[in-house]
Amino acid sequence: MLNRVRPINKSLCLQMLCEENYALLVRLIPSFKQNSSNTCINFEILDAGPFTYTLALNNQELGQNTSSPNFKCRVYLDTKSVEVISIEGHAKPAGRRNESPRDTLNKKWTLNYFLEKWLTFQLNMSAAERSEQLAINA
Repeated sequence: MLNRVRPINKSLCLQMLCEENYALLVRLIPSFKQNSSNTCINFEILDAGPFTYTLALNNQELGQNTSSPNFKCRVYLDTKSVEVISIEGHAKPAGRRNESPRDTLNKKWTLNYFLEKWLTFQLNMSAAERSEQLAINA
């Protein structure tokens, strides 16, 4: 599984992944100013600061379905990156009390990699729905 990939400089790769996630999220949600939904995803603003937003993301059609991932993410406008804080319903392994920095980095990598795949899927679904609507209207 690619989420098990262990790049040599994982912290740099994690930052690049978070920046890629921002670019994908902005394509799905052009404005973070108010709670909204598009054809594929819902988002709710949980907290807002001058340069950050904390968002809850989930599938539009599935809503609060337990099989659907519900992401809690922090969006950094100044660095143009998105970091996963947690995934609701994600089974957390019985962690050690003092988790090592390497374990923390590996966990962040896995969560953000999953977000990247989910955002890509949602973007592809949105594009497919748009092309389907264009075909119907033509």
